[in-house]
Amino acid sequence: MTDIIDEEELPKPNLVQRSRSIVQATMLFASPIISIGCAIIVGYFTYMAANQKPSEDMFSLAISILKSSDASPEMRSWATGVLGMQTGIPMPARFSQQ
Repeated sequence: MTDIIDEEELPKPNLVQRSRSIVQATMLFASPIISIGCAIIVGYFTYMAANQKPSEDMFSLAISILKSSDASPEMRSWATGVLGMQTGIPMPARFSQQ
């Protein structure tokens, strides 16, 4: 069996030791919460930047480039990117015969 130790025999923690244990516990739980919060904020701003609509001027410029017969392939590529059109997708044969 174990001996019962009186509470008077145990050393009482001083103010520095108590505050150190509180800070360590806070850091243990706060750092993952802060990391998750930062990841959510970065994800939100990335989503907003990726899904932002082009301005009206860029939209009309892209349409005029696509309508133009003498536009370079680089300009046409930029215009399709601004409009969000996907050009590298192959069309199934049943749609191309209509």
